[in-house]
Amino acid sequence: MKRVVAFWICCLCASVTYAQDIHFSQFFAAPILVNPANTGNFIGSARIGLNYRDQWGSVTIPYRTFSAYADAGIQPKKAVNRFGIGLAALTDVAGDGSLTTNKLYLSSAYHIGYTEHDAVRFAVGISGGMVQKTIDISKLYFDTQWDGFEFDTSTISNETFSTTTINYPDINIGAMLTILPYEGRRIFVGASASHINKPNESFFGETNELGIKFTATAGGSFATAGVANFQPQVYVSTQKSALEVIAGSNISIPMDVEGNINNAIFIGAWYRYGDAAWLCGGFIADNFTASVSYDFNLSKLRTASSTMGGLEIAAAYVFGNTGKKDPLKCPAY
Repeated sequence: MKRVVAFWICCLCASVTYAQDIHFSQFFAAPILVNPANTGNFIGSARIGLNYRDQWGSVTIPYRTFSAYADAGIQPKKAVNRFGIGLAALTDVAGDGSLTTNKLYLSSAYHIGYTEHDAVRFAVGISGGMVQKTIDISKLYFDTQWDGFEFDTSTISNETFSTTTINYPDINIGAMLTILPYEGRRIFVGASASHINKPNESFFGETNELGIKFTATAGGSFATAGVANFQPQVYVSTQKSALEVIAGSNISIPMDVEGNINNAIFIGAWYRYGDAAWLCGGFIADNFTASVSYDFNLSKLRTASSTMGGLEIAAAYVFGNTGKKDPLKCPAY
């Protein structure tokens, strides 16, 4: 019965869903996926990161998303510009039909003015790769199999899938403007466009172009005399008729008397308009950053979810940044 209730509630909420593409609540911890211009945007020689999300376990079979990325920054000594190269992979398994999405992207970016003497930096980036989607139709139930009391899987579904696996190329672009007005202050604005080649995505052999997803981010880092560091951000994305708006802030508190932001704990509160709110917490220990968050569902689906949403874990490690000053106060991730 729980499965049936969840099914009808999901159908009801479909018309007011605000997010369409795969995403993480901790978007700031998935930099390359959000904007390819973030490739190589860190102080050090190389960076690796992991993301994990588990949601809707209180409603149905959990939706699970795994992501890993690695990027490197190439900047010869005394060079004023920087080149970034990277690789990102993502796997998402959704719902009863085990709808599985696998993505593999190569990314690159070029950063202008990447020195401690420049108050303005601009970056452009591009990423491209392959996407594979598969579905197990033997695990699905259809309306023709509903007998008024339960789903009868022995009844013919009358659904005609032309394939259970689809593959297509995917291309994304982005840009980022960073301003460092003075010591302890950093402001940035970014924009990206995903699926600009409008790939076709259909298990029925029909024309179903994936809409271009436009994303804008804005935020900053504001230090308060070594006591704390505020990192407010706004994230807005739109894809066809879907809209996602996120706003919130993390606050980093140094763990040593020198006020070193590279050794700190941080907490944050975030809100996705019309959908969820979540708390985030983690720590920065030299080259390593880790965080965890939990979404509390506030949409109409909370009737079935009991307000429970999703757990997220993120971690990143940067190589080769020991003793180097961060001229642009780059994000923790």
